[in-house]
Amino acid sequence: MGNFIFIFINIIIPVFLQIALGYGLHKKFNLNVGTLIKIQFYAFLPSLLFVKIYETELSKETIFTITLYSLILFSILYLVSWLVTKLNKYPAPLAKAFINSVCFYNSGNYCLPIIELLYNDPFALSIQIIITMAQNITSNTIGIFNASSGNQNKMQALVSTLKMPMGYAIALALLLKAMKINMWGPLLSTVSILGEGLVPLALFTLGVQLANVSINFKIPKVYLSNVIRLVLSPMIAYIITLIMGMNGVIAQVMIISAAAPTAVNTALMAIEFDNETEFASHAVFSATVFSAFTVTLVIYLVTSFIQ
Repeated sequence: MGNFIFIFINIIIPVFLQIALGYGLHKKFNLNVGTLIKIQFYAFLPSLLFVKIYETELSKETIFTITLYSLILFSILYLVSWLVTKLNKYPAPLAKAFINSVCFYNSGNYCLPIIELLYNDPFALSIQIIITMAQNITSNTIGIFNASSGNQNKMQALVSTLKMPMGYAIALALLLKAMKINMWGPLLSTVSILGEGLVPLALFTLGVQLANVSINFKIPKVYLSNVIRLVLSPMIAYIITLIMGMNGVIAQVMIISAAAPTAVNTALMAIEFDNETEFASHAVFSATVFSAFTVTLVIYLVTSFIQ
């Protein structure tokens, strides 16, 4: 119990204090969440993606293993959430939002600070960065397509997806690494500074957005999403790590990351494309609140029993 309390106080509370700051300042000053979202989508997030991909140093085998794991987890979660929407006969816009709320989690603006606080180890952080990259590639392609296609036809959704800069940032970083091109120092420094600002800005923005949500605890489908995201996802991740023969820090980071709450970006995308914003906002809010306990429990379990 002592370790559980220590994890909660020293790892989880600092994350929630940043969210609370955004919540409180919005209540006082009525901040423009749309502006914060666009700053993230068009400046901070592409910068972080570019820098992490450009600078991360892991073996090709490790990168491949982590990426494969991420794709397997994503595929299973997508299938599970898709089946749930079919069984419950959700309309298309809600089905898209539900799938996003399950499949896309806060691997970056929630997990990166947690992994950094928990391990203070470049290797552990590099693992989380690869997971974050895989998550961002899928969320900024499939996720945006899902959100935009809820109220648009497939061609309009494709155009909306192609307008987003994240995919281009990823492609450019991979190209420069493959060609071993050194980026101009001042430009790399600028992009790095912008990327470092994403974590607090994203948590702050989550707080601002949550302040706009009128809480309704009578939406069962939100809690269904929460259970899959917070409980079933880390269980699936644990099974995958066993099958793939992973252990130690790699397995721990993967399972902890899989326990993260629904990504802020799912609500941001829902707002951007006006697709089931109430459901998306409530899914993010409730998953974030419940994760204070569930993520603490997952951290306690994996650090105690996976060596």
